[in-house]
Amino acid sequence: MPEKTPPARPLTPKGDRRAESILSAATAVLARDGFGGATLGRIAAEAGAEKRSILYYFGTRERLMVRVVHRLGGQIAETVRQATPALTDPHELLDAIVSTTWAGVTSDPQLVRAYFALVAGDVEAGEVDDALATIKDIYRSLMRDQILALHTAGWRPRGDVDNAANALFALLRGYLLLWLEEGETALTDGGLDQFKSFVSAQFFPPE
Repeated sequence: MPEKTPPARPLTPKGDRRAESILSAATAVLARDGFGGATLGRIAAEAGAEKRSILYYFGTRERLMVRVVHRLGGQIAETVRQATPALTDPHELLDAIVSTTWAGVTSDPQLVRAYFALVAGDVEAGEVDDALATIKDIYRSLMRDQILALHTAGWRPRGDVDNAANALFALLRGYLLLWLEEGETALTDGGLDQFKSFVSAQFFPPE
């Protein structure tokens, strides 16, 4: 799990609830209006709060965006890790990995939209960039763990595991963008089967 950026001040239980409502509002506004449109005013209106309340809890708009990114990556990656079953047959494990990963990353379309809004945002440096890099590392690590699980189940990788993990992450992100643009039908005609084929191509055929 990525390390969370702390709020501006230590919080009481009431403050925790208020900060959580602001964080949820920021995610909703980011998904709806994009990075540039996620202004403090719109977030405050969504949360039923004042701008100064947001600054009190998070310090800056950028720090709030970082917390949103951490939430997106942390929630989804942890869901996938916990839901992936431990199987010894590599074919069954591959089916489980692909179905579980896809179900996890598409479990909340709003979060996915918010993530892509951050990726497409006009941000060249700073904490948001660092957070996006952290999310990439989380998911490349997840892909790497899945490749190693298939290796443990009996499939031998063809090449460098990290390079394969990078390729799988890029493919997964491409599928997610297609899913957002075209809906579920974009992948019902063999899309996930093609993903499975790409994963299995990273390994030598079983002897």
